[in-house]
Amino acid sequence: MSISTLFVRALIEAVERGGASRSALLAQVVGAADRLDHVESRFEQSEFASLQERAIALTGDPALGLHMSEQTSESAFDSLAYLVGHAPTLRDGVRVASQFAPLLMEGAHAVMRDSPDLTTIECALPRATPIADRFLADFAVGGFLRMARHIAGAQVTPRVVSFGHDRPPYHRAYLRLFGDTVLFSQGSTSISFDRDVADRLQLHRSPELYSVVISDAERKLERFTQGARTAELLRQYVLARPASRIQIATAARDLGMSERSLRRYLTMENTSYREIVRSTLEASACHLLRDPRRTIQETAVTLGFADARSFHRAFKAWTGMTPTQYRKSRGGR
Repeated sequence: MSISTLFVRALIEAVERGGASRSALLAQVVGAADRLDHVESRFEQSEFASLQERAIALTGDPALGLHMSEQTSESAFDSLAYLVGHAPTLRDGVRVASQFAPLLMEGAHAVMRDSPDLTTIECALPRATPIADRFLADFAVGGFLRMARHIAGAQVTPRVVSFGHDRPPYHRAYLRLFGDTVLFSQGSTSISFDRDVADRLQLHRSPELYSVVISDAERKLERFTQGARTAELLRQYVLARPASRIQIATAARDLGMSERSLRRYLTMENTSYREIVRSTLEASACHLLRDPRRTIQETAVTLGFADARSFHRAFKAWTGMTPTQYRKSRGGR
């Protein structure tokens, strides 16, 4: 999964606002500075997670995701910003934000669910590390509150705000932004409003501009989707599932093609199903093992292995090292 350089630019803005330098941030990722000038450049999820954690360390602000949701420039996210800015209703804003989310961040989407009294926006976000995951959840939910107030009125207040992560030490920052409606350690990340807020018409909407920006976003999304090769689509598919259990027939069906076609396309790209799964598993395993807070057993389960022993055998076949040896080689314990 990849993240647009636009998000990295927004992170730089936050770091510089916090008194740190962009060079100190970008030194965290090889070649990051070279990608900034190209709006269509992308960063791998692991690279972006490293930048998020570095940004928090440089600013000394553990609540950086919340503060970015309030302070990031309205024009920072290109077409998506203008789509939301001129969406007729909050319901329309959430729909287009989710539809075109891959332009900003693959693997992110949002759905709106109605109950008799409430409308709830539920967020699904790509996962990397505990700190990076919390940062994204804070940024997303704070962003939807900002969207609701822009579209439906400045006096809009949330009824319930839920986060999947545990209550962090900076929990008072949530109270300042959301009020006393915040719940932690929940099954999902979401924000709920009174039901009528979802369809309240925006006062300052521009139907003409909204139509133009929709067309522009559709063209960009089509180019982005066409640019994704079969091998990359398969990698994204594997990353989102317990990969060691995936059969090629299932993967082909879920990707909308026959098993024969999938094999043929991968051969044309000089790779194979087995190689994609192996390399994706290896990269994911190495990334997870670098987190000293995650046990080897937890890593094995996350990757879909039946137990730590089978993961141990597979990892040694990939790298020539056991998971424990790999951790020690990286300076871990």
